[in-house]
Amino acid sequence: MEYQVKLERVIARPVGEVFEAVSEGRLFANCSAHTDSMKIDFRVGGKYNIEFKNHGVANFGEFLEIIPNKKIVFSWCQTFGEDQKPDTTVTIQLFEEGAKTRLVLAHTGFKSLEIQENHRGGWENGVADLGNEMELGRLRMVRRFSVPVEALFAACKNPELFFGAMGDLSRGTVDLRVGGQFQLPTESGEVKGEFLKIISNKEMSFSWLAGCTGPMQSSRVSLVFEGNDKGGSTLKLVHDGLATKYDQKAHRSGWEAVLEGVETALKKLK
Repeated sequence: MEYQVKLERVIARPVGEVFEAVSEGRLFANCSAHTDSMKIDFRVGGKYNIEFKNHGVANFGEFLEIIPNKKIVFSWCQTFGEDQKPDTTVTIQLFEEGAKTRLVLAHTGFKSLEIQENHRGGWENGVADLGNEMELGRLRMVRRFSVPVEALFAACKNPELFFGAMGDLSRGTVDLRVGGQFQLPTESGEVKGEFLKIISNKEMSFSWLAGCTGPMQSSRVSLVFEGNDKGGSTLKLVHDGLATKYDQKAHRSGWEAVLEGVETALKKLK
């Protein structure tokens, strides 16, 4: 018996924009693939390779069918390890509904209900986050760490470690308290904002008045910290107010670099 995942989402963007986003791998990115790891040869017979550093696994496959603005089909590895191979099929269909697009994703060929359900959660979050990114200008990134939540929160509250990865801390300021402000020069401008909420080991949020693409309005970053019963932790980063595709791609890349720096520093402490 084979199992499958099928889901759909109406995205309030034209079908051409949604097709382009999927062709660029933005759905993979919203499934937690690191953008600097993605290699995509988007043509029939072309290959893709992506790394889910958050889970410590990689996936690869081949594009089997491409109909512009209508359909994308590719193979996928349902299990990971030395013997993994592209053995299931993902079909994404796009239906024009005026200025909106109905995206239907079907992933077929799973060998067990458990594997099916593991993938269902990933695709559901990925499709939802792709829609929110394109419609609302919202990035959501989830990263898991093998350290207690207290250590993760302390690392993100460390100006040199967290904000120092964004700009020149030696020529800037970080007043890490509610109502305090941060401002750091960068190679292309500055990052700056104000701290709005700080709850120890649980949450931190701040406005984002200037970033890697220049001055911004109504932009905000929220960090939510959660521990688990195995001694690890999860960080959920949400960045709202990224109005353009360029803003979204540039800030995703920036936040990936910051979170990788946090992870590297925490590994050295273990």
